[in-house]
Amino acid sequence: MKKAISTLVAVFSLLMTANVNAADGLDLKISEQQNLVVNLQDVEDNAVLSLMDARGEVIFKDRFLNEKNYSKTLSFQNLPDGNYTLSLDKTFTISTSVIKKKGNELLVKHENYEFVFKPVFKTYGKKVLVYMANPTETTAEILIFDKAGEQIGQLKTKDLVLKKTFDFKTVPSGEYIVKVKYGEHVFEETVKLG
Repeated sequence: MKKAISTLVAVFSLLMTANVNAADGLDLKISEQQNLVVNLQDVEDNAVLSLMDARGEVIFKDRFLNEKNYSKTLSFQNLPDGNYTLSLDKTFTISTSVIKKKGNELLVKHENYEFVFKPVFKTYGKKVLVYMANPTETTAEILIFDKAGEQIGQLKTKDLVLKKTFDFKTVPSGEYIVKVKYGEHVFEETVKLG
């Protein structure tokens, strides 16, 4: 079992390194007439690209299947002034960019760019392993709920690499919800134990 955990840690570290080096592969450019040109290299299957307004309403969404490279021009001409969020949701990461429209001006706000690693959940027997890279050492909170929604566990950490095993041997078998709160992101996994 220790070998399996060591292997999982090594794979996770490799993925983390590859993702940091490659970033998100997203290239954003502003062209004439308030157009945002989105180019994406080495597209990951099932990744989702979304554009949302300030209220979180989805204006554009695209899911990638069997595509190597991707290019799309998004027109902001008919959209009201304000901030818009472009999100690229991949298997292990989420990256977000803020695009500001004001009058005839369109601007990518690079200072608001965010790149977040998603947690990885692994279940074996009555144990749940949670792994997550935390390069900014932001507070991550893990909450555990039973099937009825009652909170039964909590952990807060700022560890650079979150690596925690939760042992459920003293609780009944069944479904549990593990939530990881990280900044404004909430990741949730339903696990079946026993």
